[in-house]
Amino acid sequence: MVKYIERCHLEDGGYFFARIPPSNGLDTYFAVKSLSILGVKPDRHEAIASFFLNDLKAGTLGGMTGIFLAVEVLNELGRLTDDLRSYAHQRIMLRQNKVGGFGALEDIYIEVPSELEETYRAVRVLKIIGADFDSEKVIRFVSSFLRSDGGYGAKGYSTLASTFYATEIHKLLGVEMGKLNATRDYLRKREGSWQVQFIEDVYWLVLGLANLGEKTNVLEWVTRFVMMCQRSNGGFSRATIIGIPTLEYTFYALSILREIGVL
Repeated sequence: MVKYIERCHLEDGGYFFARIPPSNGLDTYFAVKSLSILGVKPDRHEAIASFFLNDLKAGTLGGMTGIFLAVEVLNELGRLTDDLRSYAHQRIMLRQNKVGGFGALEDIYIEVPSELEETYRAVRVLKIIGADFDSEKVIRFVSSFLRSDGGYGAKGYSTLASTFYATEIHKLLGVEMGKLNATRDYLRKREGSWQVQFIEDVYWLVLGLANLGEKTNVLEWVTRFVMMCQRSNGGFSRATIIGIPTLEYTFYALSILREIGVL
């Protein structure tokens, strides 16, 4: 798996699963985080840091996603700078919306898996850089997405993605997990029905339970699904039958395997 990840390491310092320059910030994040799970330091870590710091110096590190990726990767590498902390704090607080979350409330890009993703990324960055913010306001925003079945989601129905991000945010903000029994029940119900098609579904389910201090009850199903997604080059794909391996799906797979004790 390490060889697969490092084969995606390009000359500009970042990573891209297709191995064609230029590198991709998101793939660089998935690569560095995956190597961390495996207990391995990435090759040429100074070049990885420069990949993001050069964008910061050039003023091209824009948007919530770019800031999140830079802070996460540089924090992982022990290269988080005061300039990045200041920049991230200022930019993120400008993205707080009128109801306490972060990012857009409407017209969310179709490929974004959850309306809570940007709020999670904002809270994660603010916690890493040690910035002050109104956590109660954020909790109220997240709670507005709680549905009657215990899950979270917009437009009247729960999704695994939004429920996962809600548990991530609650954990970051120190919400007492005993107050989230309904959410645990929702995830257990989804686990029992096992209506998963892709590896991200398993990731959201297993890691959502872990955020609540719970272990999966279907260890064999989870293990079998994940291992069937592995390809001959060591990477993991999105689905069991077809699909090419990517750094994103490899990160999901390794996160799951670590949580269930296989790694």
